[in-house]
Amino acid sequence: MKRIFLAALALLLAACASTTVRSEWRDPADAAGAVERLAVFVAARDGTTRAFVEGQLALRLAERNRVLAASGGALGLGADVSEARLREALARDGFDAALLVRLVSTDTVRQYHPPETRFVGGGWGGWGPGYRSFYSYYPFVYTTPGYTTTTTRVVVELLLYRLPEGRMVWNAVTETVNPDSSAELVEGVERVLADGLRRHRLLAPRPGA
Repeated sequence: MKRIFLAALALLLAACASTTVRSEWRDPADAAGAVERLAVFVAARDGTTRAFVEGQLALRLAERNRVLAASGGALGLGADVSEARLREALARDGFDAALLVRLVSTDTVRQYHPPETRFVGGGWGGWGPGYRSFYSYYPFVYTTPGYTTTTTRVVVELLLYRLPEGRMVWNAVTETVNPDSSAELVEGVERVLADGLRRHRLLAPRPGA
């Protein structure tokens, strides 16, 4: 019984991360069609994190969709870029949309599950365990030890703007539960991002993607 319990617990603790959409909005007045050139920006103070997430999102979006996607870092547009420089660079390179990604919150909750005493059915007929002797009842009783689970929830907001006017046309808030790494978090966010933009005809998928 102990082996069965430990196996079930291992499956619970090893559950894969999942990313879902908490909320989504689409500008009903926007009719410009699918984005062709997309600049990806991540609002993060840490330059390494910003470069990694921007690069991964741009790469994944371009692989699965008919869009030329580039990270703000690759374009030389860091967090300290001026508005005039930003406008000039995006217009010069012909970008018709910009994606802004920002971390809303990261929450970690620890929950203790106390020990439980359970009875394994069988071995005592239809009378119930209380009507049999101690010797026939005890072998079918076992206790699961107490354990602690940790749940991490990462909330990310995604905002898509039309260029050059800079008008927001789509917005979504995502939640990822228990990501094992930054790469897994980015993968989940990109998946729901691409699905949402495709559904609203803001991205055109590549054949077979």
